[in-house]
Amino acid sequence: MRLNVDRVNPSDPGNRFIVGGAIEWLVAAAAWALGVLTIPGGHSVRGFDLMDLQDAARGLWSVKAQTARKSGAFRISNGLGGSGRGFGDPTIFLSPNLPGLVFIDPGLHPAAAARAVAKNDAVELPFAAVSVHAQHHPECVAPLQAPANENRGIENPFLAYAQTIATPERFPRLATMFTAAKPPTAGRAAEVERLIEMNRSGKITDAQLHALVNQLAGL
Repeated sequence: MRLNVDRVNPSDPGNRFIVGGAIEWLVAAAAWALGVLTIPGGHSVRGFDLMDLQDAARGLWSVKAQTARKSGAFRISNGLGGSGRGFGDPTIFLSPNLPGLVFIDPGLHPAAAARAVAKNDAVELPFAAVSVHAQHHPECVAPLQAPANENRGIENPFLAYAQTIATPERFPRLATMFTAAKPPTAGRAAEVERLIEMNRSGKITDAQLHALVNQLAGL
């Protein structure tokens, strides 16, 4: 989880979805390793769909994570013109200010669930409610020091994804901005050889090859 916040900075609102999604996968991976999360065929099955496993995890719990040093309320649900579904699902809470992964099931822990607050556009659970629950229910805590965001992350996942779409092979002209921004590697000769090999294998057409070679030559 430290690598997660050190690579992508969740201070950027858009990046929070990336960091939060990665935390969901990491929790699912830990649950799988411990045998808590399984698929119908068991751990011996190979080649299963990870998206099915994600659906299975979401059927068991939700994950709400914070990475800021300052604690704040956990947003349980959002709604358009309302507060959303509310606090009805078992949830794992994660924060640098908690003693670990904290599990709250509204059906089993009504005292904590009762502290949820419905606002105009969301349902929130005060941080204190989760912290007190962790103190009173150590059996619901998996000890872990969650990392705080140190603002070290510099990766831009949206840029990386866009580059996989606007590749030189598919869109030679559209990709010029991305290729021009890359530092030189082994020189033009090696790059031309790579393009020729791509042409031979059918990955790019003759016209694309000529366009890319001209681009390398600055024509």
